[in-house]
Amino acid sequence: MSPAESVPVPGDRSASAAVPGSADESVPLSVDDLVERFCTVVRLPHDPFAKAFLNRCRSRTIKVGGRFYKYFQSGSGPTVLLVHGLDTNLGSMVSIAEELLAQGYRVVLFDVPPHGEALGGTADPAEIRALLRALYAGLPGLHVVVCHSMGGLWALTAWEAGVTARAVVSISSPPATRFLVERFAEMYALDDDRVRAVAEGIERRFGATVWEEYSALSAVRNLGVPGLLIHGTADDYVAPAHAADLHANWRNSTLELVEGAGHFDIVESPEVRKTISAYLRGLEETPS
Repeated sequence: MSPAESVPVPGDRSASAAVPGSADESVPLSVDDLVERFCTVVRLPHDPFAKAFLNRCRSRTIKVGGRFYKYFQSGSGPTVLLVHGLDTNLGSMVSIAEELLAQGYRVVLFDVPPHGEALGGTADPAEIRALLRALYAGLPGLHVVVCHSMGGLWALTAWEAGVTARAVVSISSPPATRFLVERFAEMYALDDDRVRAVAEGIERRFGATVWEEYSALSAVRNLGVPGLLIHGTADDYVAPAHAADLHANWRNSTLELVEGAGHFDIVESPEVRKTISAYLRGLEETPS
């Protein structure tokens, strides 16, 4: 099976954990340490399932901002770009990619930096946005973008005029970067003052406009393409109500709830794969 997107275990990254090198294990993490941990991702290697798939793909590189990034493609026909979520790698999208290949599409997968085999250690939303925009512009015949969890937020907030894709399929996507701060605060049991301090630290790092620039809710209000929102009814990480909010703000979007699916196992669901395939076939039958 492909790796599911993972959630850091609170016991592993507790707010009461000792500062590295500190003799006093009761010393809480500083705000700077908390901001660094917020930006640090869990790097998971490609598992055998993903490696076997990649062995059947052609690898390509794209240069963005002086850096080279690798992506993989397979198949022929309309191009579908797949974007994985936080703390996982491209392997989490392989099951969906296999289904799309069988339906006659070309699939493109990549490790969002710094996940998987991509370089780096901390996530920079501006870097991710620049890479996605380069892929949007550089992939021939881009037809649809399919994304999961944070991949949805990244993909939607990278959208700009001129993108040729006809639609976005967003699976279990959070509404905004601010939502991640709220979940992070729960995990570390931060009080209101510490939450404000962490938010200010994130603004110093990425700019005061980070909350608006990386808000999927804001992005979909101005999105000129239709979308399919898929969300599990048993998602206890991003509640289904957030999908309803995205749907309410996204003109010409469709919301499909998958009974009993959670946040991470949803990408392995045969029902989800069939739903995506049917949606893409419907686009093919609709004049552009």
